[in-house]
Amino acid sequence: MRAVVLKRHGGPDVLQLTELPDPAPGPGQIAVRVKTVGLNFAEVLSRKGLYGWAPKMPYVPGMEAFGEIVSLGPGANRIIGEAVIVGAQYGAYAEMMVVDQDQALPAMEGWSAEENAAFAVNYMTAWVALFRMARLRPEDTVLVQAAAGGVGTAAVQLAGRFGCTVYGTAGADDKVAMLKELGIDGAVNYRTTDFEQEIRQLTEGRGVDVVLEVVGGEVFRKSVNLLAPFGRVLVVGFAGYELKKWNPLSWYRTWRDLPKAGIVQMSERSFGIMASHLGYLLKDPELVRAAWAELTSFVTEHGIRPVVGHVLPFEEIAEAHRLMESRRSRGKIVLRVGE
Repeated sequence: MRAVVLKRHGGPDVLQLTELPDPAPGPGQIAVRVKTVGLNFAEVLSRKGLYGWAPKMPYVPGMEAFGEIVSLGPGANRIIGEAVIVGAQYGAYAEMMVVDQDQALPAMEGWSAEENAAFAVNYMTAWVALFRMARLRPEDTVLVQAAAGGVGTAAVQLAGRFGCTVYGTAGADDKVAMLKELGIDGAVNYRTTDFEQEIRQLTEGRGVDVVLEVVGGEVFRKSVNLLAPFGRVLVVGFAGYELKKWNPLSWYRTWRDLPKAGIVQMSERSFGIMASHLGYLLKDPELVRAAWAELTSFVTEHGIRPVVGHVLPFEEIAEAHRLMESRRSRGKIVLRVGE
């Protein structure tokens, strides 16, 4: 099979296709022939050596894929030919991957291969943060940072269909236009407008009840400033992470920009800061299945579909990473691996 093996950290060009033997499933495992792969910013950080959840090299990167089961290990009770969405710590940048059968979730019927690859990580991240942690209410006002990205578009759709008033930030006018097409109540180009000031005007000075935050730094600090009493910030990413191992000044900037919770500040204004990382929940398959059932039921009921912004062939994996790092992408970037 063809696969990407990460042997050293570096720029996008360290991602090269190579030939590996087809993997064989062990006890309780399944082998999946991969059709499409969804890219995540965490994989960019892993490639650079800046992601704590990444395994030791060498390994095949990639956290989510769509494909079909082609073989079963001893004790596995899935169905050969079943279409599945796979979530894993690594292994998706390949034509075949082997996972524990609990990590393969039923694919969404009627969706394209690209949509299925764009769903699990982004929508589960947004669902867990907004509904399991923030305990979202229909009367809440929600601010989504980096709203035109994969997690952002998921959060905009989920919160909006739940009945919330939803605002979002994006870094280009075409992204703002896309968010308006999704039905967002207000979108701000943070490159040309002070989003803190704009959101205050939109909320008539009240602020927001919930912020989904994925950037860090000044964006995080302004998000906290915008919270109304009893507000909640949900940190699910740190896209502003720019640590360079050989630059001590970058160590300070990274420490300064890490989202931080100040107990005194929280008590004075009555707000909370929470954080979630979907990967660490995989060790609790019952919890994951329950959240997945809630999410898929909600998505089906409300006719929500993932926003697939870019589809590239597997051979252009390096270009896909460049696109993600450029901040020019919209929605989800998907790789087409096999038919």
